[in-house]
Amino acid sequence: MKKIMRSLSFVSFLFTFMFATQSTVDAAENLDVIYRTHVEKEGWQNHVSNGAMSGTQGKARRLESIDISIPNTQNGGVTYRTHVQTYGWIDWVTDGMESGTTGEAKRLEAIELKLTGSLEQTHDIYYRVHAQKFGWLDWAKNGQSAGTAGFAYRLEGIEIQVLPKGSAAPGPTARPFVQYTKPQLPMKVNYSTHIQSYGWQSYVSDGQLSGTYGQAKRLEGIKINLANQIYSGGIEYQTHIQSIGWQDWKSSNVMSGTSGQAKRLEAIRIRLTGELANYFDVYYRVHAQSFGWMGWAKNGDPAGTSGFAYRLEGINIQLVPKGNAAPGSTANAYQIYTKPSTPAPSPGNTYVDGNGNGLIKGSVNYIYHVPESKYYNVTTNVQYWFKTVDEAIKAGYRAPQ
Repeated sequence: MKKIMRSLSFVSFLFTFMFATQSTVDAAENLDVIYRTHVEKEGWQNHVSNGAMSGTQGKARRLESIDISIPNTQNGGVTYRTHVQTYGWIDWVTDGMESGTTGEAKRLEAIELKLTGSLEQTHDIYYRVHAQKFGWLDWAKNGQSAGTAGFAYRLEGIEIQVLPKGSAAPGPTARPFVQYTKPQLPMKVNYSTHIQSYGWQSYVSDGQLSGTYGQAKRLEGIKINLANQIYSGGIEYQTHIQSIGWQDWKSSNVMSGTSGQAKRLEAIRIRLTGELANYFDVYYRVHAQSFGWMGWAKNGDPAGTSGFAYRLEGINIQLVPKGNAAPGSTANAYQIYTKPSTPAPSPGNTYVDGNGNGLIKGSVNYIYHVPESKYYNVTTNVQYWFKTVDEAIKAGYRAPQ
């Protein structure tokens, strides 16, 4: 029994030694990787191996399909997939199977390769591609993407190597894959105005004139929106309308003002909301009847006039990064009509006509009214005429309230 146990232990030791020796050999050796590509106008090329180029360079011909294998090993293989024009990433295939298409004139745009079995633990697979307009990109490895996405650029050539795990890469690895990123367009404010006798104008943006000047045409309505927003929030606006006054706030391109009522806009307020208001100021100025271009208002302050019955004729609106300088002068952005006060008549002033007759009216209510006072022309129940305020006061009359 002891002899049998010793024999079994020796067999177990021998098997372990042989397996370890085989693993060491696999890890130390450079395995062969064999591959070929199907090229536009040329069809399938001959197989190449171990870092040689398959495909073309300088001919502007697309790769359409590829097959890859690692012969002479029992420890695993290779799996791969390709990104194909109009199809995107197609399913993984393995060990000599075709990935891509033939007869459909569709380009390969990118590829990913991985080792399988114990090879994944003992070796790395490196690969790089020659891409339209980019030329040779850097080396990818072990399932990373190589090629481009979003450009609609063809692959034109490929090189593949299998190296022992941890070996230095065959070349640079910084940029094996390039993803197209749509350029971020600058955020802008768009606006359109409804003009007397012209109707709605085309949208303009970022400080351009909407409306007219020098034509005496009133603005009647306005719509405002934002494009290419990079922060949450929005833009709101309200207008002061002839015979209506301030309307409610509007937003998101809804009209503020009127259409078909022949009513002028007299003033406007505009403000940003949400996160957007933390990063931008909105400035605006108006061209107003009799005043011309007024100063720039911002962030909800009124621009225009009140109490004059003057029309708005044109407007500029502009977004400015928070805290930056205004587009121009901010003086005189909004004007309110203030009725001039009539100075109190001096008690000693004399009010007489050409014949020396007094012109101060004393009403039956014992109120006196001097010429050009508020109620002078409408006072018809005159009881007595005076030449001076002193005379009226001494006679018991008082000034109007």
